[in-house]
Amino acid sequence: MQINKKRKLNLTRLYYIISFFVLFILLIVVGIKFYKDFIKKEPEKETEVKQNLDALELYGYTLDDKDTELYKDLFLELKEELNKEEIDEELYASILSKLFIVDVYTLDNKLTSTDIGGLEFIHYDMVENFKINLGDTMYNHIESNLYNDRNQSLPMVSAVEVTQIEKTKYEYNEEKFEGYLVNLKWEYETDLGYENSAQLILIKDNNKLNVVEKVSD
Repeated sequence: MQINKKRKLNLTRLYYIISFFVLFILLIVVGIKFYKDFIKKEPEKETEVKQNLDALELYGYTLDDKDTELYKDLFLELKEELNKEEIDEELYASILSKLFIVDVYTLDNKLTSTDIGGLEFIHYDMVENFKINLGDTMYNHIESNLYNDRNQSLPMVSAVEVTQIEKTKYEYNEEKFEGYLVNLKWEYETDLGYENSAQLILIKDNNKLNVVEKVSD
């Protein structure tokens, strides 16, 4: 009788031990699977992340509701070109130059005299000087339109054309950069006496083209 009780006790212990180990192994398997599926994620390679991002995000170009239809059309052209596997750099320079001119010389959509156009196409070292220069000259007479009550005739670029583009070299901070010399002319919806032609110098810095100089004809 005692032998049977001992056997039953031993079998019960064995059952609990086996059950414990099975449960333990099951918990380990479930834990590993949960870790792999929900916690540990393989880091994406930088190149793969860049391919999944829109090129314009990488270059820092943006579009605003107040931009003109001409600007928006050119912006779409730039987007299409920069999203190609092989970018036509001369075409990139041409479109960017047009965008710069449209944004700088279209004053009708600017809210205040400090709402300077073309800044995202300027080399970052030159942005502040560019803002000061335009703020003191072409933009200084712009009346505020924060409440949409401005009654002032301001220019709006209606067409822009690249008349000549060629490769060049430009020295900046004792370093020589590859770039482009771009001649442009443009028209306004209403001729208010603003300049309508200029020459731009663009340099290539980390695969991004930046305007570094504007020379009026």
